[in-house]
Amino acid sequence: MLVGMVLLVLALCSAVATAVLVRRGVLRWAGGLALTVVALLTAGVAELTDNVVDRDGMTEIDATTLDWLIPHRTGWLTAVAKAISDLGDTPTMAAVAVAACAWFAYRRRWPQFLLTGVAAAGAGIIVLALKTIVGRQRPPVMDRLVTETNQSYPSGHTLGSTVVVGVLTALVVLALRRRAAQVAVATAAAAFVLLVGVSRLYLGVHWPTDVLAGWAIGTLWSTVCVAGYLRLRRPAPAGTAQPA
Repeated sequence: MLVGMVLLVLALCSAVATAVLVRRGVLRWAGGLALTVVALLTAGVAELTDNVVDRDGMTEIDATTLDWLIPHRTGWLTAVAKAISDLGDTPTMAAVAVAACAWFAYRRRWPQFLLTGVAAAGAGIIVLALKTIVGRQRPPVMDRLVTETNQSYPSGHTLGSTVVVGVLTALVVLALRRRAAQVAVATAAAAFVLLVGVSRLYLGVHWPTDVLAGWAIGTLWSTVCVAGYLRLRRPAPAGTAQPA
């Protein structure tokens, strides 16, 4: 808990410092916002992971949430949850990322290719590393509707779908000009990622904090990747000499 509290304080200080730098014109609003989001999400993820390791704090909601959810299962909801879960699983998200990379390579859009590839590969590495390090057990087998054999924290379905869908949505939104279309695409993507996480809870294969971590870490990694992409593709200021 102490480590998480210290990181939270540091994140809040970073947010304040970012606001000051933006106010003085040292940082642009987009960069400042990205730094603030990264700082707050990093602190949140650290605190949540600390809670899971120590089995305290936010983990108190885990058993209570599943105890309420399990009795509310119905046949048609189970079928829907399994379908959504399959759409958000690792093979499907990997296939989506590979297809997107193939399209970007065909169109010679190398920055978009690099963003998608790095984001998807990084998500896989993060999931594998955290599952191995934390080593959390899944909910009881009797409560599961599908078979899972690896560790529970974080939810790989949730984190992977958040990253892959998140970065591709960012690219689509950046390419669109109409505000209504941008909002529609972003809303649909957010709804899908939300449903993937909820489906994992419904199927009884994750604790709520596993899913929360998947959303938070996925958003954090997506923000870092997209911020880096925007930084690299930003045109040089007017008057800057261009290389021959």
